[in-house]
Formats: sequence, C-alpha cells, structure tokens
Amino acid sequence: MGIPLPPYRRASPRGGRLGARRALACAALTGALAGLCAADTRAVLPVSATVNPVARIDAAVPAPLQISAADVLRGYLDAPHALRLRVYSNSRAGFALDVASQSPWFTAVAIEGLDAPVTLGAEGGTIVQRWQGAATREVDLHVRFRLAAGLMPGLYAWPLQFHARPL
Repeated sequence: MGIPLPPYRRASPRGGRLGARRALACAALTGALAGLCAADTRAVLPVSATVNPVARIDAAVPAPLQISAADVLRGYLDAPHALRLRVYSNSRAGFALDVASQSPWFTAVAIEGLDAPVTLGAEGGTIVQRWQGAATREVDLHVRFRLAAGLMPGLYAWPLQFHARPL
C-alpha cells in the first residue's frame, strides 16, 4: 500500500531524511483519509419542527360613546355601530377572546355576533370560540351596555379591550 513519492529533500538540522519521512507520513495519512471519503456513506437525520399556536386581533378603536339622558333612563346603551374584529389563529381548536373592562360606568355587557350571545359582568371575561383548523374570521359584534346607577349623560371613551389567545 505504498504510494511512490518523488524524492523530496529538505534541509533540516538532522539531515535530509527527516523531510522525506514527513512527506511519507503525510502521504500515508492522506491515502487513508481518501479511502474513508470515497466510501459510500449514508446517514439518517430525523428533523422535526414545532409551530407554536398564535392568535391575534385586528380591530379599529371604536369612537367614544355618547350616552344620552334617555339611555340613562332606559338603563342600557346599544353601541351605535357594530364592532368589527378580524381574528386570526393557527390553532386547530380555535381561540379564546379575552374581554377586559377599562371603565366603571357599566355593570354588564351583552355581546352578540359570535357563536352564541354572551353576557359578561363589568370585570369582563373570556369567550371561547371553537373551529377546525387554522382560520381567519371576521366578526361584527353588537354590544349592549347595562349602565351603572347614577351615571350622568355625556361622552364616554370606549370601555372594552379585546385580546385573543390560541386554544
């Protein structure tokens, strides 16, 4: 298993033979590595990926609400326009819609436009929406606020904040 080498001479403190020995050792090592590289090798490398579920909402902030004396007398206010939400979730099971209150001027809120009508207390709550597979869904929410006792007529900021979580 020798590879013929041309004469190689290198000046060294010990004489010319040290350079030739190094060249021979390098050639032998190169030949052994070439044999390993030339062999047909195969390897199986398992690969997997995990996609974390996400959910998000796109919605414009609604205009402030004008509460009239008639609304106060009646005890409730229907939001004048439907609140349009675009919900996206890649969760196969659906999403949870968290509703948080930002104001104390109502005691309950009724929301229609999802799978079923829901009534939440002034503290808000969570509404679960189920579906099969990832989806984008547009919903128009119709909102009715039960007004707190002693509320004065006037202009009030939109009191609800929505956040989506994947199931």
